[in-house]
Amino acid sequence: MKDNGRSSAQPTIAHVARAAGVSSATAARVLGGYGYAGAETRQRVFDAAKRLAYQPNQLARSMATGRSEMIGVVVADIENLYFARAIRAIIDTASANGFGVVLANTDEDIELERDAVRVLLANRVDGLIVSPTSSIEVDHLIGARDMGCPFVLLDRRVPVLNADTFAIDNFRAAHQAVASLIKQEHRRIALVSNAPSRGEQHYLISSVRERIDGYRAALHDAGIQIVPKLIILGGWDTENLARQLRQLCQSANRPTAFLATDSSVALVLLNVLRELDLSIPDKVSLICFDDADWTAAVTPPLTVVSQPIRDLAKAATEDLIARLQGEATGPAKETLLQATMIDRGSVSSALARPSVKRRTSAAGN
Repeated sequence: MKDNGRSSAQPTIAHVARAAGVSSATAARVLGGYGYAGAETRQRVFDAAKRLAYQPNQLARSMATGRSEMIGVVVADIENLYFARAIRAIIDTASANGFGVVLANTDEDIELERDAVRVLLANRVDGLIVSPTSSIEVDHLIGARDMGCPFVLLDRRVPVLNADTFAIDNFRAAHQAVASLIKQEHRRIALVSNAPSRGEQHYLISSVRERIDGYRAALHDAGIQIVPKLIILGGWDTENLARQLRQLCQSANRPTAFLATDSSVALVLLNVLRELDLSIPDKVSLICFDDADWTAAVTPPLTVVSQPIRDLAKAATEDLIARLQGEATGPAKETLLQATMIDRGSVSSALARPSVKRRTSAAGN
């Protein structure tokens, strides 16, 4: 915008009002999306704003309306493909509904999660989508709700919060995966996770806990003894996880099959198996959660438990926006989507042995 041949500051509501021939209060109502203005007046204001390249002051708008039209998203690892897919779906869905997104990463650290929630609340986000690090330490989320900031849980369940939750039926998915291994005559099946081991299962995040429960149930249903040493928890430490896996695979009675609770764990396991010359699926069978791009590209391609994370994230975002806009009311609800097992080349029968080509006896011998 120019004034007397010189560049001036960014156009304000006063400039738009003057160009549209209305009062500043009327222009503010139209551009802020609150209060009443006639259709002709609204059109004049919008035309003037476009002509002047007016950009709204979001802070001022937030103070006037009590809404920032921003959603805070708190996840464990934005570099993890699983959460990256979720974030993309959240941003696309929020943008289509006129909302922006502010991201925070926790690295599965409860203190970082508390800080993230505090900062997002200070920046007046309208609501939160959270993949909680803990099922026990949730005081910061209760505090957010007490401050009038609604939130939705994504991927992880925390019943004590009584919040809208969108997650996978992890118990059923793990049970199905282990049952398929048992059907292939595997009896020593290990479950591998990077989650921390604190001695009590209720400290685990819900997705890992439910997968362990499904694993145990499948073994129990088949009459197979549950061996605690076959449940490996890395404690978010890749070197520790690899060390435990190496020790397990070098034991006299090593597992014949593994269930990895996510694709990053599967990568650590694959490196250990290669190091020890334990080929898949001839010597070891493997199923992992997450249909990461690389799982179909390796040799052999991995059998995976594919999770509809995009659908989950989209549904969670739509649910939060509906709550914010008063279109959804009533008690909290839980939505569980089913995972799908994709059979590829990383599972074989535990009874199968590599074929050995026999020599044909010489004629006359």
